[in-house]
Amino acid sequence: MIRWAASRPAVVWAFAAGLTIAGAMAFTRLPLATRTTVDLPRIGVSASWRGASPELIETYLTSPIESAVQGIHGVRKTSSTSSSDQASVTVELDPEADITMARLAILERMETLRRDLPDAAQSTINVSNWVPEELDQQPLMEVNVTGPYTPGALQRISKDQVQPRLEALAGIAGIQANGGAENGVLLSYDPSRLRQLGIDPWLLVRAVAEAKVVEALGVTHDGATERHVTLRDVPHAIEDLERLPVRGPGGQVFALGQLAAIHPEEDSRGAFYRLNGQTAVTLSLQRQAGADAIKTAAAARAVIAQIGKTLPRGVRLRVERDESVDLNKELNNLLLRGAIAFASVLLVMMLTLREIRRSLLVLGSAVVAIAGTALGLYLFKIPANLLTLAGLAMGIGILVQNGLVVVERMRMVPDTPEARAAAGAAIGPAVLGATLTTAVVLFPFLYLQGDARAAFMPFAAAFTLALFWSVVTALVLVPAVGQGGGGRSAGWRRLFHAYERTSFHLLRWRWVTITMTVVLVGVLTWGFVKKVPRNSWGGYWGGGDRATVSAGVTFPRGSDPADVERIISELEAVSV
Repeated sequence: MIRWAASRPAVVWAFAAGLTIAGAMAFTRLPLATRTTVDLPRIGVSASWRGASPELIETYLTSPIESAVQGIHGVRKTSSTSSSDQASVTVELDPEADITMARLAILERMETLRRDLPDAAQSTINVSNWVPEELDQQPLMEVNVTGPYTPGALQRISKDQVQPRLEALAGIAGIQANGGAENGVLLSYDPSRLRQLGIDPWLLVRAVAEAKVVEALGVTHDGATERHVTLRDVPHAIEDLERLPVRGPGGQVFALGQLAAIHPEEDSRGAFYRLNGQTAVTLSLQRQAGADAIKTAAAARAVIAQIGKTLPRGVRLRVERDESVDLNKELNNLLLRGAIAFASVLLVMMLTLREIRRSLLVLGSAVVAIAGTALGLYLFKIPANLLTLAGLAMGIGILVQNGLVVVERMRMVPDTPEARAAAGAAIGPAVLGATLTTAVVLFPFLYLQGDARAAFMPFAAAFTLALFWSVVTALVLVPAVGQGGGGRSAGWRRLFHAYERTSFHLLRWRWVTITMTVVLVGVLTWGFVKKVPRNSWGGYWGGGDRATVSAGVTFPRGSDPADVERIISELEAVSV
């Protein structure tokens, strides 16, 4: 292979140019993220029932969910936690199970089970891919919806006008809303009158619960056209609820409005959420696995700007936090540091090799190897996150080292294809051996299991690709397009003689050298153990230098919500 490439430099030049262009295009299309994509064979199912004890949660939520899930194909085992107000079930799948299909099957079972659950818990079921806390990604973006409206009205505006358009964006896996209030109705009735009429109050609740009907009736065919027929009967106003029929004794039918007064009501779920003294709803946008964080965030910002023009007066949309901003800064910083590193390497090689052509050849081989690595990441669908970029950065030193070793070897042979090929073949085992000794550090990654394997395998893959391309460019590209030196030395005779004299004295007094080395290692080890602080991360993660002051007020159970909101408003007026 080396001899074939050395005799065809034009072909190698064309291949290197094509690989560089393909790698550059692939790098621009890599999905960018701060953390690795984690797709573990586990699915989480959760549901809530406000005010329920752990015993009730276990009996009426956790047990039915576990029973419904255990019969699904691919489910290996389930584990659950029942606490006050909350049920959490973790579904572990077989390693070869299709996570997407299993999730869809669980969603279907939950839809079937929903009607058998308590009314207050039916709308709280959530099915999502399980991610451990230490690998859980922060939301891609947090958007605040504020305005001079009640929590229920603001949540309806958010749910009807903001969330659907954001959820339709490519790359958005879901949106979680915090704050606001659930819109509902309050039925007020006279118990004595209902007893006189012989009507159970539960019939009023059932009439409201059954007012919304959405049911698939079937499919109609009109030639080649197929239409799905669905029955939808949904009340749109309080007046529609007042006309709902309630059947009494003897078959007599009453309108719901004749038996009870119906008033709209907002359920804040025991919490008020405000920003700068105004009612607010925060939308957390979750990035889809494998989606480009920067492009997805840019598309979301464009949609937010369009939505803001159509909202009611006083309602504002504000991006509170955007993960892509920090990611973009980190990438720009990485590119700057990479450019500085390449310039520094070029300067050092020019000082040592004293030839601009050979120095550029070494850097050129490194660039081609990086392009090949980027193309491999794209073809194997490995996202470019901080871990994979770290693996690529670790491989850059090997890229330069391998190319430099081959260039220096070629300096000692004539400038003929045969001589360059022979030099490449002679130094090949040394280059391959040095690279393999570096690759040995990746063998422990093969034994990683579970969460650690999902997190660090992309890093190992990027490092492996960089090492592979470093060997290819050093042993194929450099002998093909490089130049022999005919035995010329670099000309650093004084440096060579100084090194020779130093080595002579160190070998002559070898026991003194060994003793001083042991003492130095001991002192450094003691200093590391005693002086280097551990578990002290400072402000590495951004925001470490931000000073915050928190103030809170605790209210006893049963406090009047109006008093709670009044005191919170006074606290906000002091702090804002």
